[in-house]
Amino acid sequence: MVGRIVYRQEKGRSGLAVEYLGNLTLLTGVLRVPPGKPPRAAARRLARLERQMLWAGAGRVVLPEAFPYAALLTALRPVEVLPLYRAAADTLVLAALRRAGKPPEQGRVALSGPWLCPELERCAQRLCRAVRALRIQVPGEGEAYARRLQRQWGLPVLPPDLPADVTAAFGPGGPEQGSVLRLYGPRPETGGLRLWTHRLELPRDGGEQLLALLWESGAVKREDLTAVPEPGDDGTAQARPAGR
Repeated sequence: MVGRIVYRQEKGRSGLAVEYLGNLTLLTGVLRVPPGKPPRAAARRLARLERQMLWAGAGRVVLPEAFPYAALLTALRPVEVLPLYRAAADTLVLAALRRAGKPPEQGRVALSGPWLCPELERCAQRLCRAVRALRIQVPGEGEAYARRLQRQWGLPVLPPDLPADVTAAFGPGGPEQGSVLRLYGPRPETGGLRLWTHRLELPRDGGEQLLALLWESGAVKREDLTAVPEPGDDGTAQARPAGR
């Protein structure tokens, strides 16, 4: 069971309801905190809601974006989106190329990381069929892996003197050129892009976390994913929110 907290700055009682999204069963709780209430009152309401979710069997929770009371949770673990973003890095890279005005088949991409992790390898293998040149910036083994990809796919290795249009970093410390996607740390930094799906109607607030759960459960496949601008980034419309 996964919990979901909906935050409302209004009067009223907080409560729980069971909701369904794809193959997910969500225990959704509305946390209502009237404006002007002291922080301790909000803390009490959140603690009560957390206890109810734990008693119902929830272990993780989907939180609103910029939720002001996340640090007050004591047992529920927020759903992480980083594994999804690392697994679908190629989707983000191709979207970043298009956003920079570069057709993917003309794009030069660098993939960097402190080691040759499986997510970087899979991203490289998928990009081999879509981009012009690829550079693997991994200490000790990156060049050999890039040559192996070249032999297998015939894809040119991006020379060190040519800048990349997009860099996807799977860890800190590597060189960064062009549009940079940092797919590590507490939260991915994707230059104004976010992963989304139009196959299901997701709420805008917390939708990324729900998408990560749907990916994890197998309800959303790779072909269902797309990369779109963050809300308010450039005015581009997103999937229609399922307002609550």
